[in-house]
Amino acid sequence: MTKDSIYSVARIDGLGTPLPTVSTERDCAFELTDSRWRLIFRDGRTGLSGGLFHGRLAVEDAAGRACRVTIEDVSGPGFHATVVVRARAAKVRKDLEARLASLERSGEIVANVEAGSWWLDSRVFDDLDWSQRRSLAGVSYRAGWWGTGRLQPSMLPKVLDFGPRGVVLRGWRVRLAIPWDAIASLHVLPGDFWVPTEIGTGQGSRSGASVVIRSFTDQDAVFYTPLVSVGEADAVLGPLIRRLEGAAAAGG
Repeated sequence: MTKDSIYSVARIDGLGTPLPTVSTERDCAFELTDSRWRLIFRDGRTGLSGGLFHGRLAVEDAAGRACRVTIEDVSGPGFHATVVVRARAAKVRKDLEARLASLERSGEIVANVEAGSWWLDSRVFDDLDWSQRRSLAGVSYRAGWWGTGRLQPSMLPKVLDFGPRGVVLRGWRVRLAIPWDAIASLHVLPGDFWVPTEIGTGQGSRSGASVVIRSFTDQDAVFYTPLVSVGEADAVLGPLIRRLEGAAAAGG
């Protein structure tokens, strides 16, 4: 969220709506927010506003260190206003363009989230904790790696992060990632479920927990940690597992 910008108004050249309580332009300010423009009057009871996407705002140079802002709200019944603000045109134009670009990106993100790309919604990870991720420590890679980069089995424990970038394995000189759009499901299984050719026979240690990351091509990447039980690992990853399950159900 960008801080609101407030510009002092030098004069009003034209206002399509009568505002009888306004005595002088010095009582007025022009404000840009993340999604709206506003004309705010000092009496605190009078003002105008509109959505940035619903209007056409043009910024032109004016005499001195000022610029002329022309506002046309295309969603309303022909509203039009022209105000001169005490700021250079380049500054106001850059401010406006940045907010419009941010709005456009937000619109694209919303459309992608609605289409199934749930990981693009920052609220998903904001709800986890301050770090925007969930992590499992003491993790060893077992088999089936299909993410980006090369990975070899190792006895050195690492950390498996689940956050906005996807699933990231990080350790000494190791940082490999699987993006969410490549992950079909996550499963937490009790004990060390690594078997060279398949998963599910339960060979190996029954303590700790295994995490199985399955791709859309039914490939599995298997990780094991002895530091948490299957219930603890499931509690850590539960919100993300449910997201993946919901996306799979929605996709049929």
